[in-house]
Amino acid sequence: MRYKIIVALMLVLGIGVIFAAQFSIPTLFSADGYLHIRMAQFLREGGLHYNFHWARFSTFANNFADKDFLYHVLLIPFTFFPDIFWGAKLSAAIFAALLYLAFWRALTRYCKVRLLVPVFLLAFFCSAAFLQAVSQARNMILTLILILFFVHALVRAKTWLLFVITLAYSLAHVSGPYLLLFALMGEGVRFANERVFSWRTLGAVALGLAAGLLIHPNFPNNLLAFYLNGILVPIFSLKWGLELGAEFFPMSTREFVLFYPLILIGIFLFIAMGISRQKKIAFATQVWMCVSGFFLVFAFFSRRYFWYAYPLMLVALASYISDWSNSGERLVFLRGHKAARFGAIALAAILFGAILSSAYKYFQYYRADEANYNRHYELVGEWMRQSLPPGEVVFHSNWSDSQYFIGLNPKNDYFVTLDPIYMRYWNPQLYRLYRDISFGSTQDPYTLLKEKFGVRYGYVGKAYFSGLIKQVRSDSRFEVLAEDSFGLVFRLKP
Repeated sequence: MRYKIIVALMLVLGIGVIFAAQFSIPTLFSADGYLHIRMAQFLREGGLHYNFHWARFSTFANNFADKDFLYHVLLIPFTFFPDIFWGAKLSAAIFAALLYLAFWRALTRYCKVRLLVPVFLLAFFCSAAFLQAVSQARNMILTLILILFFVHALVRAKTWLLFVITLAYSLAHVSGPYLLLFALMGEGVRFANERVFSWRTLGAVALGLAAGLLIHPNFPNNLLAFYLNGILVPIFSLKWGLELGAEFFPMSTREFVLFYPLILIGIFLFIAMGISRQKKIAFATQVWMCVSGFFLVFAFFSRRYFWYAYPLMLVALASYISDWSNSGERLVFLRGHKAARFGAIALAAILFGAILSSAYKYFQYYRADEANYNRHYELVGEWMRQSLPPGEVVFHSNWSDSQYFIGLNPKNDYFVTLDPIYMRYWNPQLYRLYRDISFGSTQDPYTLLKEKFGVRYGYVGKAYFSGLIKQVRSDSRFEVLAEDSFGLVFRLKP
């Protein structure tokens, strides 16, 4: 009874932290939420096959595929709020809370040491980077929930559940084929342990994947989206060649230690318990380790994969400790010495407290940056909405600026959105010219913008594009219309 009360309190406290974090700033976290909530509104008002003209110089203009289709469908109820961006914040908090509950269910199924469950529920909040990530109104949270349930269904070989989850995942994100890889990994582990290989499991996942791809409302354009976003982008994230977002680049060692200390501690515990005297770990634990390990390996090349690796590795670690504890090879010394056991618990509590304190401190930095930066974009987007003629194509120096502007000012069109690969694939030469203009690497940006892109207005951020800003200021054919410490809006004079 006491255990149930503690877990219930932890769940209530955790959901409270999620909502408090979300509404600790008035803006959304990150850029993508502004676009996602607006795309949900486009879907609601324009139907399944609306014309996505807002990314004028990309494959979206003529071969649009909503790679986050199911997520946008689920966001539709939140578009009925008078302020759709408040609706996006509420949706982000609800999805994060559902992820927390899914994480709890996975813990209760695979961690047999009940006292560890509250500890790992607390561990969910021991990374400022992860908390900032799950505060974003992005499809990543939905896919994480589906992966947690997928691994459980894979362990139990529930073919119908695997089919349904894979179908939903395929409609939710272009990375659906990864589930087939996870199924192969799981069945490989099953064969190594039980000399049984379930082809029905692979068949269920393959059928779910095929069904999701075929019934997607943007078929066959969704196949192109998978090729671009699911194959080319991960390749480009491993080597230079495309201007990707910061989340696609690796963390430094210092960032890894500060932002994901429990992953480092978890790796140490895996190794320490693995070399100790222990019976064979459970099949389920091995599957969790394989799937979390997949994301962890890629995380050292692209930091965004830490977001997926973190909760999966916590479940794997809880299951691993549970196996180790129940194997009969426990620390006999601690069992027979109360003082040593108390000291170990006290040390763990102090370490946990220090990690939580550090996570809280760094999250304050995250939320302050998000609030200041996104408030700037909200002001610029509102200014554009009120001041620019409708239907104009607006230049934006950073490809990701359009995530904000399409959401905040959908009456104008922009160059590319969600990922630069959609413009680079559409026209590599024009994409290269676009980036050269943005970084001030051309001699006459006025003529190029006017004749090559047909634009009369543009936005330049000050963080990375000082070269273009100098050209705009020094060329009398440009006129600065609005400016603050983060960026400026300009006009090409006739």
